[in-house]
Amino acid sequence: MNSETGQASAVVSSAQLSEMVVDQVKNNPKFQKTAEIILQNCGNIPAMNLFIAETLNNIAESEGDDWTLERALEEMASYCIIGRTLEDRIISLMRCGFEMLPRSDLALINCCWHSRQFFRKNHGVHYNVLITNWILEECFGLIDHFEKAYNQGYRILMKLIKCGLLKIENDNIVVMEKLARDVPDGRYHGFIWKPSLGLSGVYEGKNWLGLESVGHADGMIRTCEKDWKEISVLLVDGNHLCQEVIETYFSTLMNLRVLAVFSPRIKSLPISLTKLGNLCFLVLKDCDLLEKIDGLESLKALTVLEISNAKSLKHVPSDLFKSLSKLRSLNLSETGIERLPSSLSTLRELRSINLRGCCCLTSLPMLAKLRKLQLLDVSGATSLESFADKSINALQDLLLLDLSQTLVGHVPFLKDLKQLSRVSYRDCKKLIRLPNLRELSGLEVLDLSGALKIKEIQDNTFPENNVLKILDLSKTGVSCLPSSIRYLSNLELLNLSEMLNMVELEDDTFKNMARLRHLNLSKSPVENLPSLSGLANLRELKLHECSKLRTLPSLIALEKLEVLDISGCIFFEAFEDESFSHMTNLQLLDVSETRIEKMPGLSGLENLSQLLLRNCINLTKLPPLSSTKLKELDVCGAKNLREWEAELPEYMNQLEILNLSATRLRSPPLNNYTNLRELYLRDCELQMPLKLDNLTNLEVLDLSRTRISSLQTITRLCNLRQLLLTDCSDLHEIPTLEPLVKLEALHLQGTGIKKFPCRMAMVTRLMHLDLPDSADTLGLDWTGIKSLPGELNWDQCGMPSQLQNITNRPFMIVRNLDSFRIMKGIPDLWNSCFNKFFISVCPLKKGEEEEDKEIYELQDGTSFQDIYFHVMSYHVEYTPFLEIRGFESFPTGLEDALMKVEYVSLVENGFITSLSELGNANNLKGCWIWSCPNLENLMQEDKDNLNLSKNLDQDNLKFSENLDKDNLKLSENLDKDAKLMDNLEFLWISNLPILRSVHSTGRQFESVRNLKQLYVDACPQLETLFKSSQLSKNLEILHVKFCDRLKSICEPKEGCTLQKLHSLSLVELPELTDIGLKLPSLRTANIRNCPKLGENLHEQFGLKVRVEGDLTLQVKVWITNLEANELELLERSETCTSLIELKV
Repeated sequence: MNSETGQASAVVSSAQLSEMVVDQVKNNPKFQKTAEIILQNCGNIPAMNLFIAETLNNIAESEGDDWTLERALEEMASYCIIGRTLEDRIISLMRCGFEMLPRSDLALINCCWHSRQFFRKNHGVHYNVLITNWILEECFGLIDHFEKAYNQGYRILMKLIKCGLLKIENDNIVVMEKLARDVPDGRYHGFIWKPSLGLSGVYEGKNWLGLESVGHADGMIRTCEKDWKEISVLLVDGNHLCQEVIETYFSTLMNLRVLAVFSPRIKSLPISLTKLGNLCFLVLKDCDLLEKIDGLESLKALTVLEISNAKSLKHVPSDLFKSLSKLRSLNLSETGIERLPSSLSTLRELRSINLRGCCCLTSLPMLAKLRKLQLLDVSGATSLESFADKSINALQDLLLLDLSQTLVGHVPFLKDLKQLSRVSYRDCKKLIRLPNLRELSGLEVLDLSGALKIKEIQDNTFPENNVLKILDLSKTGVSCLPSSIRYLSNLELLNLSEMLNMVELEDDTFKNMARLRHLNLSKSPVENLPSLSGLANLRELKLHECSKLRTLPSLIALEKLEVLDISGCIFFEAFEDESFSHMTNLQLLDVSETRIEKMPGLSGLENLSQLLLRNCINLTKLPPLSSTKLKELDVCGAKNLREWEAELPEYMNQLEILNLSATRLRSPPLNNYTNLRELYLRDCELQMPLKLDNLTNLEVLDLSRTRISSLQTITRLCNLRQLLLTDCSDLHEIPTLEPLVKLEALHLQGTGIKKFPCRMAMVTRLMHLDLPDSADTLGLDWTGIKSLPGELNWDQCGMPSQLQNITNRPFMIVRNLDSFRIMKGIPDLWNSCFNKFFISVCPLKKGEEEEDKEIYELQDGTSFQDIYFHVMSYHVEYTPFLEIRGFESFPTGLEDALMKVEYVSLVENGFITSLSELGNANNLKGCWIWSCPNLENLMQEDKDNLNLSKNLDQDNLKFSENLDKDNLKLSENLDKDAKLMDNLEFLWISNLPILRSVHSTGRQFESVRNLKQLYVDACPQLETLFKSSQLSKNLEILHVKFCDRLKSICEPKEGCTLQKLHSLSLVELPELTDIGLKLPSLRTANIRNCPKLGENLHEQFGLKVRVEGDLTLQVKVWITNLEANELELLERSETCTSLIELKV
C-alpha cells in the first residue's frame, strides 16, 4: 500500500470511528489526528473501533474523574505505535483502553479482568454462569445482599457488552472478543495475582453444573426449579440459614451440585450437608465460627472447595484429600490451620491452592506431583518456614507463586517454568538468596520488596530475552543493581525506594528502559541520578525524601510525565530546566520541604491538578498559574513569598483545596473560587474582612491565629463541617450557627466571644468543640440536646449548670470515646453525666451526607423514647445506664465506664460473642442484648477445662502436673465471668440468631443467683432455656416468645421449683412441649400459640382435669371455669397455688 492510498484509507476509517463517538469527543481538536494514527497503525477493526469509541465516550461523560479527554487521546496515539507487528500494536492499544476503565468502578475492573482470564479457557458461557463466577470470585467483595450482587453483575455485563469487550450470541451465550482475551494483565496486582478460587480452569467441557439456570429469589441465588428438592445451585447467606433447622436443612437437596454459603454461623458441618453426594462446588466464605470440618471426606465429587476466614479451624483431617481426588481448586485462606495433611500431594487434578493469610501454617507438604497446579498463594502465612520440595520444576503449568510475608529462608528451585509469570517474595524477611530466574522466560512480575536480607542480585539474573514488566526491589539490602538490568527493555515499573545500601546508580542504568512508566527512588541515599533522557514514556517519577539529592538531571525528555514528587529532598535547591512547559500532561507537582528559591515556569501545564509547595521557606516568588484544572494549591509555610497575591488568578473554578497558612497573605481574592471545599488561612496577616459568601461548597475553614474580626457571611456556608477560629483574639461575636447543620468541629478557644451563637441542640453533628470560657459564662443553651460533642474541653469550661439541673433524663448520644477519657479526670462531671442522661455510645460514621437519624426521635420531632423503653421493659430507676450500639470491634475507651455503670444495653454490636467481652463490669445489675449477630453463649464456655478434667487418668498424671498457663488463664477468665454475673438482676435478650443457650456448660452460670427478671425474644436456635441447677431461685418474671425451636424451659428430668416467680409469659413457641417448672407463687400467666404444650398443659400447671380440644379452646374453657367457679379450679392446682389470671 503506497502512502497516499494509506492516508486515504485512514481518512475513510477515521470517519467511521467518528460516527461512533459523541460530539464532545468528535469536536476535540486532537481527535481527528489520533483517529488517523490509530487506523494507520492498527487498521480498521470494528471490535477495536467500538471499544476505543466507547472508552472515549465514557471519559467525555465523566470528564476529570480519572482521565481528561486530551490525555486519553494522546495516550492512545502513543500506545498504538508500540510493537513491531500489527497484532502487537492492536494489543497495545486494547491494553490502553483497559487501563482507562474508571477507577471508581472497582467491580467493573475486576469483572473485566476476570472475564479476560476466564474466556482464555472457556469459549462461551451463559451469562448467568459468568455473573455467578464473578460473585464466587469476590469481584464485588464479600456479599451481604444477593439480589443487589446479581443486579450489579447484570449492570456490568451490559456495560462490557456495550463497549464491545463481550458479545452475546444465541441462547444468551456470552463470548469475549479475541482482541480482549489477548490483552496482557500488566497491572501490579493483576486479577491473576489474587484470585479467590481460580474458577477459569475447573470446568469440564460445557458442564456448567446448572449455573446457567440461576436467578435471584427469596434473598438467595438458586436454580429456578419449582420443586425445592430439585434445585442444583444454591448461594445463600448465613443469616438466612439461622432461621432454619441447619442440621436437616440440606437433607432434601440431594441434587445440589453447587453450594455457596456466605458468613455461615456454624461451628461444624451439618450432617445433612456432608451427605450431598453430588456436590461439586462447596464454598463457605467468612466462617468465623467454624471449628471442625469432619464429614467433608464423604463429598467425593467435589472439584472446588473453599473454607475461608475460619480462624477457629485448626485441624484438617489427615485422610481428607484421599477422598477428594477430583479437587481442582482449594481455598483455605484466613484459616487457623497449622499444617496440611500429606494427602494433599495426591490431588493430581489440583489447579489452584489459596492459603492466603493462614498465619498459623508452619509447613507445606510435597507439591511436586501436582503437575497441573497453576496458582500457589501462601501470602500472609506468617509462620510458614519451609517447603518440603527442594525443587518445583515439575510444575510446568504454574502461573503464579506468591510467598509474601512468610518466614521462608530458602525457596524451591524454579527452573524452566516457562508459564510462570508472577513471583512475589514481598516481606520475606528471612530470605537470603534469590533463586536463579534466567530460565523463567515468561516472568512478567518480580516482587522482592521488604526482603531485607537479600544483599545481592547476581549479574546474570535477567536473560537478554525477557518480558519482565514489573520489578520491585524496595526495602531490600541490595547495594548495587546487576549488570543484566540493561536487558530489561520491557520494564514498565521499577521500584528502588528505601534501598538504604544503594548510594550510587550507573549513568546508563535507565538507558534501555524506553517503556518505563513508573520510577520510584523515594527515601534513597543516592546523591545524583543517572540520565533520564531515554525515559520518554515515563509517567511517574517519585523521589520523596531523597535526603542527599541536590540536583536533578534534565527533565526535557519527560514529556508524558504525570507525577513529579521531590518532596522532602531537603538539600534540593534548583531545577536544571527553566520551564516545565513541555510537560503538558503533568498532574501532580510536589516540591514541598525543599530549599528551592525559584520555580520553573508553569504556564504550559494545562493538566496540572495538584501543586504542593509546603514549607518551601526559601521560595520568594510563585510563578503564574494558568491551569484551569488545578484542584489543590498548598503553599503553607512558604513564609518568604512576597507580593504574590497578584499572581493568584481571579478565577480558579476547579480549585477544591487551598492552603495559604503561614504566608504573608493579606487580602486574597477568594470569593470567586466557588468550588472550594477546604480553605486554610492559619497564621496569615489578614488586614481586611474576608468575603466568602460565594463559597457555598466550603467544608473546612481554618482562620486560626489571624486578626479576623468579623464573620458575617458565615451563615451562607451551609456545607461547612469544620470552623477553626483558635486564638482569633479580635473576634468577639459570630452569627448564629443554626444554618450550619453539617458542622462537626468548632474551635473557639482563644477568641473574644462572650456568648455562644445558638442552642447546642441545633448543632447535632458536632464532634469537637473547644470553648473559650466556662459554659455558663458563654450562656450556652443546652435545652433539648440529644448529642454530646465527641470532644469538648470540659476541664476548662466545666459542667454547665443547665445540665446539672436536668430532671427528665434525656438520651445523650456520644460518638467519640475521647469524651469518656476526659470525663474520667473530672469526677463531678462523670457522675453528673451518668446520673442525668441515658448515654448511648455510637461509632463515628464518616462520609454520610445526610444528618444522622437518631433512633430516639422521629423526623417530625415526636419522641418515642417511652415506646422504646416499654419494649425493653425498662424502668426509670435503672441508673446509671449505658447503651453501646453498632460497633464491630470493642469500643476502646469504655473500660472505665463499664466498671461503674449498673445497666448496659448492647444493640447491633458485631464484637459481642459473650458477655465476657464487657471485661470487669462487676457492678452490672441489668443487661439488654439486642440484635448482636455473633453472640452464641451468654458467658465464655469452660468446656475445654471440663473435658481436660474428664480425660485425666493415671497415664496422664505427668500431663496433669504440667498444666500450662493457658489453662490457668482460662480459669481466671471464668472467675471474672462469675463476678460479672454476680449482681445481675435483670436480663433481656432479643433477636440473637445464633444464641444456643442462656445457660453455660460450666460452673460460672450458677453464680446468677440474684436474677429476678428474664426476657427472651426471637432466639431461633434456642432449644432449652436452662438446666434447673443453673436457674436463679430468685426469679420473679419469666417471659419467652418467638423462639421457634424451644422445646423446654427447663430440662424436665431436673424439675425445679421457683418459689418467687409470679409472672409467666410463653408466646409463639411452636415446638415447646414441656415447662419443667413448679410455680407456687404464679399470679399471671400469658400463654399463646404453643400448640404442642396444649396436650399436657394441665400437668404443667398441676391441674387434675384434662381439657380436650385445641389450645385456644382449652384456654377459653379454663377462663370460663375461672369465671364460673374460680375457687374450684384453684383448688385443683397443686403447683400454681396463687394463679389469679390466665390470659390468651
